[in-house]
Amino acid sequence: MAAHMDKIHKALEFEILAKCSTTKARTAILTLPHHKVETPVFMPVGTQGTMKGLTSKQLEDMDCQIILGNTYHLGLRPGTDILEQAGGLHKFMNWKRALLTDSGGFQMVSLIKLSEMTEVREEENCKCHLRKVSYAVDLVVCCALGADMYDCVYPTRTARFGTALVPWGQLHLKNKQYGNDLKPIDDKCSCYTCKKHSRAYLNSLIGKESVACHLITIHNIYYQMQLMHDIRESIKQDKFPEFIRKFMSKMYPKSDYPLWAIESLKSVNVELEYGPENETKQDKIS
Repeated sequence: MAAHMDKIHKALEFEILAKCSTTKARTAILTLPHHKVETPVFMPVGTQGTMKGLTSKQLEDMDCQIILGNTYHLGLRPGTDILEQAGGLHKFMNWKRALLTDSGGFQMVSLIKLSEMTEVREEENCKCHLRKVSYAVDLVVCCALGADMYDCVYPTRTARFGTALVPWGQLHLKNKQYGNDLKPIDDKCSCYTCKKHSRAYLNSLIGKESVACHLITIHNIYYQMQLMHDIRESIKQDKFPEFIRKFMSKMYPKSDYPLWAIESLKSVNVELEYGPENETKQDKIS
């Protein structure tokens, strides 16, 4: 029994490396059988054993440490028999790093037509909140609140619509204004897409060639990975509140921060400076 418990203990270890002295943020090493994962971490979603638009090798090259699978969908396709014959999901998808598979509980919302409900108002509220899962602002604020792990299809799904994630929000690259724009998505980004291709090139492909989705997905996942890396480094240096303020000032140059973000950050001792557009929000909080 003791040997069995020792194996379980070693299969999952969580070592806190540093804590923010102001907020509840922390950075740690999560040791799993296949890989060591640095937290806080964003986990890209590979619902059925693949990332939409990216290969396993490309994810490794972006230093992605863990990805998410969906037990419900994997059970339907390809099914447990073929996964067992392949030697497990890691081998089936050629992914050597960590995997997290959830129970498929989100299907209570995404497959709502297959269920019956008496209280529609509460499910509608859930759907409203779920639509807001893992925007960059969510990641930064929730790290301040002490959360360690995040997952969402948002970076890949929004790429399929031609939208790139940037420090100041989003670029809707299918818009006409980018047709003659020879700058990269973000000239400070080091991803393959930003190094090799322009906004104009991507604009010319969106809706016509599937490679557009591929290239924007590379950028969006890289953006999320880099954001989490920068968050971890700021926590280690005990400069996370400063990081938050700089991040928010780029995302909201008019200081028109969301009320929920203002209140959440205030609860962990981070005050945001208000601009004229935010005076009414200040009154509500007061």
